Amino acid sequence: MKNFILTVLIMSSLKIVAQTDPIPKAPSSSLDLGLDIQSRYIWRGIQLGANSLSAQPYIEFSSGKFAVGAWGAYNLGGTSIGNEADLYASYSFSDAFSVTVTDYFFPKGGNFQGYFPYNAGHIFEAMVAFAGTNSFPIGISIATNFGGAIKYDDGGDEKSAHSTYVELSYNTTVKNVELGLFTGAVFADDNGYYLTNGSGLINIGLSVAKAVKLSESFSLPVNAALIINPDAENIYLTFGFSL
Repeated sequence: MKNFILTVLIMSSLKIVAQTDPIPKAPSSSLDLGLDIQSRYIWRGIQLGANSLSAQPYIEFSSGKFAVGAWGAYNLGGTSIGNEADLYASYSFSDAFSVTVTDYFFPKGGNFQGYFPYNAGHIFEAMVAFAGTNSFPIGISIATNFGGAIKYDDGGDEKSAHSTYVELSYNTTVKNVELGLFTGAVFADDNGYYLTNGSGLINIGLSVAKAVKLSESFSLPVNAALIINPDAENIYLTFGFSL
């Protein structure tokens, strides 16, 4: 009888410990990949892919708050203009706040710039982003170049440009359609990286996205955007879909 009581007490203690001190779970990991097809490659109010469709593949591995990935853009019109192959790493402090470092690389067709060593084809950028919350649904992102190919002449001394891009955004959903409003400006645009004379309002627009049901088991995500670049006096209407 004593042995039975002792066994019950031990099992009860183990149960209490298991309830109060659970074994920590390993951070969840995932691998995502896909392909976007866009009618034009427009980046921050600037057309980079000439007058052609752009294929934009991506792959991303995430584990917990960390993510690393690769993103590319390839002109489908038979020219190397707008081709791009980027690497990035990001850390999310919360659902709303994150930091990202990106290595932009721009190969140039037959005059391909070697990937190694890191030479004139690379531009490095750091970005801080706040996605907004229910109580404050305004997103804010600040991105600054901190090294790489973009240079300017400072009295005979060549220095890296540090253009800063700031964007405000608002996103909502109306009847299964995702709507986004955004406006972006550049400051201290050294060497005209954003094609301005130092600063300017370059990116104002409206984006929409939804899933179009094609069958009982398949829906195609589609998107469109109206983009205005007041500084360059340009306007774009784009359409795309994701696979």
